[in-house]
Amino acid sequence: MESQALFNPFPGLRPFEAEEDHLFFGREKEIDELLRRLRSCRFVSVIGTSGSGKSSLVRSGLIPALYSGFMVKAGSSWRVARLRPGEDPIGHLAESLSPADVLGTNQELASTNRVLLEATLRRSSRGLVDAVRQARISPHDNVLIVVDQFEELFRFRRSRQIANSRDEAVAFVKLLLEATAQDVLPIYVVLTMRSDFIGDCMEFPRLPEAVNKGQHLVPRMTRDELRSVITGPVAVGGGEIAPRLVLRLLNDLGDDQDQLPVLQHALMRTWDHWEQHRQPGEPIDVADYEAVGTLRQALSRHAEEAYQETGSDRGRLVAEKMFKALTDTFSDQRGVRRPSTVQELTAVCEVPQKEVIQVIEIFRRQGRSFLMPPPAIPLDPRSIIDLSHESLMRCWTRLMAWAEEEKISAGYYMRLSQAAAWFGEGTAGLWRTPELDPALGWKRKNQPTAAWAQRYDAHFDRAMQFLDRSEKVRDGFIALREKERKKKLREYQWAAGILAILLVAALFLAQIARKEKARAEQNLQLAQAAVNEMLSSAGREQARVAADVPEMEEFRKELLQKAKAFYTNFTKQKPDSEQLAIEMGWAYFRLGDIHRLLSENSDAASEYREAITQFQALTAKYPGKPEYRQALANSYNWLGETLRADGATSSAAEEAYNRALQLQQALPGDGAGNVPAYQRELARTHYNRGILLYETKRVEASEADFREAILLLKPSAENGLNFGPAQELARADNNLGTLLRSENRLADARVFYEQALGIGERLTKEKPDNREYKFELATYYDDLALLLLDQGDLELARRRNRQAIGLIDELTSPAPSLSVELVKAHNLGAQILESPGAAESNAAAAKAESQRSLDILTQLKKARKSGRPEVALLFRDLGYNFLDLARISLASGSYADAQSALDNLSRLLPEIPEPERRNLAKAADGIEQKLRDKLGKRQ
Repeated sequence: MESQALFNPFPGLRPFEAEEDHLFFGREKEIDELLRRLRSCRFVSVIGTSGSGKSSLVRSGLIPALYSGFMVKAGSSWRVARLRPGEDPIGHLAESLSPADVLGTNQELASTNRVLLEATLRRSSRGLVDAVRQARISPHDNVLIVVDQFEELFRFRRSRQIANSRDEAVAFVKLLLEATAQDVLPIYVVLTMRSDFIGDCMEFPRLPEAVNKGQHLVPRMTRDELRSVITGPVAVGGGEIAPRLVLRLLNDLGDDQDQLPVLQHALMRTWDHWEQHRQPGEPIDVADYEAVGTLRQALSRHAEEAYQETGSDRGRLVAEKMFKALTDTFSDQRGVRRPSTVQELTAVCEVPQKEVIQVIEIFRRQGRSFLMPPPAIPLDPRSIIDLSHESLMRCWTRLMAWAEEEKISAGYYMRLSQAAAWFGEGTAGLWRTPELDPALGWKRKNQPTAAWAQRYDAHFDRAMQFLDRSEKVRDGFIALREKERKKKLREYQWAAGILAILLVAALFLAQIARKEKARAEQNLQLAQAAVNEMLSSAGREQARVAADVPEMEEFRKELLQKAKAFYTNFTKQKPDSEQLAIEMGWAYFRLGDIHRLLSENSDAASEYREAITQFQALTAKYPGKPEYRQALANSYNWLGETLRADGATSSAAEEAYNRALQLQQALPGDGAGNVPAYQRELARTHYNRGILLYETKRVEASEADFREAILLLKPSAENGLNFGPAQELARADNNLGTLLRSENRLADARVFYEQALGIGERLTKEKPDNREYKFELATYYDDLALLLLDQGDLELARRRNRQAIGLIDELTSPAPSLSVELVKAHNLGAQILESPGAAESNAAAAKAESQRSLDILTQLKKARKSGRPEVALLFRDLGYNFLDLARISLASGSYADAQSALDNLSRLLPEIPEPERRNLAKAADGIEQKLRDKLGKRQ
């Protein structure tokens, strides 16, 4: 064995080729069956799941058998044309027929011959028959057309970017069917297709019948056949494999035989490792297999090595853009490859072609084969680059994340392009908040280009112009809206003035504290108390003040801004005592809270990090004071929450949670007082991290965190006076129930849903005026109703759902039963105020009437009552009210009111049926143009 020359016999991800038939094992029966089918039917379809070895079976099994003369009546003289449909199926067919060993002529006329062949193919449905006849091949020669990855034709047929793609696809299928229907010329067709696309054959006339007649469904391999797939190539390559490794491979593969390319890749990597590290006489063994990551990780690790080899951030960005271009999970959820030329990839990556080719070479190097064509084929701008197999899309963790990002980005772009088209047709207006802000964020993050967008929709310039115009109009009215907001808040200025005096006093005391050290701590505490009192009325989370009027929310924001000014000034001091250092840490912590409440997450994270620095110094200097470690843990926990809310990388948020847990888990054991409070904070960190882990699909770890939080909260929650821990326990129970339901563990999920519901009912009973308890209880009722629906308990599910609706109705104002009549009354009031002859001063009152109607209709829509016919008519009437209000405001010079009316009309348009929607949109555009003209003159 040692004297035999060694070579790696495993191809990796790519299929086996015809010249590698001596390495192709385990499919002998299937080769015989394909020969039998081809003898009786000239149109044979090889069907199987992705990864079942369809392409290898045809290339390295069927074709060598034909060359060997095993199809006796046909002989051994075969001219084989291989192609994939791609983005030009007829052109690719002509190209596959043009070589001299198929239907082509000498090399000098090769390009001309391809053009003539394509013209012949496009002439009629018998174009393939005519092309073979005109080639005047030997009467003893047979022509075999192998169409690999036939499912690409279905994506091509549905393409919006290629003109007449449907007709081209139908014509291509007709060429194949007509060629195999006649028996004068020996033309045969073999296609390979993923089984999950077989239903798409119904889109083409006569194709389902042809597929059914010559279908060969690739069967599962027996354990002995799989054994030969492993041991046969090893023996041919001059190696030896340990029996226990063969057994391990068979067990790891199990019933999932759709991973044959992954198996080939893992064996290729295992062989390479063995060859580099082996001792004389030592076989390939389990240690070599585990060193490359086994079936589970070998492919992802290898691809990651190639990715890191790109070297620089620029190279890694080219790799990311390139692989996003080569995968497609948007047009087809099942995931398909998207072959692209080097020239197309260069346009998408926006770098010189040389850099793109350098990255491609890294991924198609000998022994990697992640990309095709093979490394022996030189690349030029027209070279087609493709993934060697779909398994890369399913196994490389980074590529899976890229594909999901690309799918989301493409969805944003398609919605934007559709909105731009509607705007051009006059059936919809420009985007405004809330649609506009996410779209602008998408544009800043992804920086889309026309080359990228071409894959999804060709109207890139129109979409970008629509987005830019929407942003420009929005920005033009920010100043006017700000003025209007300040006007509404004027009635609250007296309260702000009182608190401003408190803040001035606090700043004054802080200044004195720096000069008079003896009185510093006392004065700072007084200033601190003043600001904390202000925060207690202004600093609640947004979700808990939803019932407040918008003006009060704006009032709170103004108070928070003032508090921020105080703390910012305070943090400029030099902490020259322990007490001042403590206050400094809490000042940074409160600044983090303030920024977070103002949705300034980036600034909040920065302040929490400053607080961490302060409390770390105190912990190091005073190790005997656990309250400093508790404050440090709190800072880490809220840093994690802020990072998670800001959409930052999950690893950064997780690291912050982990640091908080390390500190909190040690607190009860080191003699610290108030152990229940520490346990509650520890539970909250477990609960927060559990949410993050669930969002990142680490279900087992998320479940463990939720269960730990529940265990910690139960002792405090069972005390009837502790409403806070009880509420948190209910949330943890409900979230764990949702996790278990997503894993189809319905019985376990129901236990935790019912526990959450029981706590929610107790809290609502003891605090009947607490709207938050009622809202959360309604959520628990509905979540349990969904699970009961899954279990088929429809009666109880409906009962729980009705309980949820009842609670939400209690929170809804006005009562839904009176909403329709109330809207009618408000609409009539607005019409009266806007009628000819009414005083111009009535415009504000008309606006108030219309706004009230809009608010009630919005509530109706949220309560799912908008399907009633009279509601659609009310939306229409309200739309005309806002249109009249915009005209009146424009004529009176109230430009801000005119824009506000147009904004409300824009929100209503999707709810208004045609043709009124089109008429209203057109009229609104005219008023908006006049408004822009007026504002332009003022400037």
